[in-house]
Amino acid sequence: MNILIVSSPTGGHFYPAIEVCKKILPDCNQIVFVIQKNNKFINIIKKEIQNLQKIKFEFITATKFPRKNLLSFTKFLFSFIFSLIETLLILLKYKPELIFSTGGYTSVPVIICSKILFPFIPIIIHEQNYIPSLTTKFLSIIVTKVCTGFETKNNKKFVYTGNPVRENFLLKIEKDEVISKIGFDKNKLTLLIFGGSQGAQSINTAITNFLKENKNLDLQIIHITGQLDFSNVVTKYQTINVKNLVLPYTDKINDFYTIADLVICRAGAMTITELIYFKKPAILIPLPTAAELHQNYNAEFLKKHGCAKVVYQRDNWQNVFYKTLLDLISNPQEIKNMQKKYELIQQPLVSIDTLIKNIYKKTYAKRYKYNNL
Repeated sequence: MNILIVSSPTGGHFYPAIEVCKKILPDCNQIVFVIQKNNKFINIIKKEIQNLQKIKFEFITATKFPRKNLLSFTKFLFSFIFSLIETLLILLKYKPELIFSTGGYTSVPVIICSKILFPFIPIIIHEQNYIPSLTTKFLSIIVTKVCTGFETKNNKKFVYTGNPVRENFLLKIEKDEVISKIGFDKNKLTLLIFGGSQGAQSINTAITNFLKENKNLDLQIIHITGQLDFSNVVTKYQTINVKNLVLPYTDKINDFYTIADLVICRAGAMTITELIYFKKPAILIPLPTAAELHQNYNAEFLKKHGCAKVVYQRDNWQNVFYKTLLDLISNPQEIKNMQKKYELIQQPLVSIDTLIKNIYKKTYAKRYKYNNL
């Protein structure tokens, strides 16, 4: 298989692309990985994908559609036309047999150009969020299949594949081993707190204020603050009488999911996927500035299944959050009940990599049969 993968430059897009890339790499002669120019995450992508011999990286100029500032439309239009030309040259150079996209604005010029230049090759896109983005809705008209991260209504073009879980999450971790390593007590309630890859100052502040107001709680905390707020949060914990592990960032989040009893976090699609995988009860605080309110809908999905409480970051939201958290700390059985509800969430029908292979084989059936004679 010669495949082109296109991803937008955010963790929610490129981490799924990386995991799919790892899964299909053994079956590929070559993978062309297309991403936005001047992308600060390219080193993470190269670090995550070990076997780089089969992978060629290409970059295009891509900018977001100016939904609010229409004065920027002219600049966007020129950039979009230029990205189409860049994509055209990449497609002519590599002649991919299948296109896979994890969505976002970088995908638009690539998929449109692919459809015009090679109208018969399969195009598969992956929507991570519960509610499809405008980009996905637009592109779904011309693509072969849409993989969805969450359960979907009956639709021949949409297939429930779930979101791919990071490879290191699949490794079995002993809970007692992690607890011992960080010096925690296995009999105490453990909270895991984080606010996404960049952290969330508002959540950091709400947690430290809660702990100052509610002293002598019998719990322990793993708090991932983000780089910018790390020193400030560490200073605050020095005056709080609770066992804690405060980190600016971690690549061992799977260790902490394993030992956590309750998670407090945002509601990005990949975070929701991780909570489902580890079956962890949560208090979700959706990012209020998230595009198209995606995090609100993601959070409501877990709330609907009884696996999470949702607190929206509006006026006096801290008071609602404090009450919600205190109620759960005071009622451990409720936390256990929330965990059991994860069993009711429907499992994906097929994995993304299996779907890609099946569509490829179906499309190139004669060639595949000939090669296996």
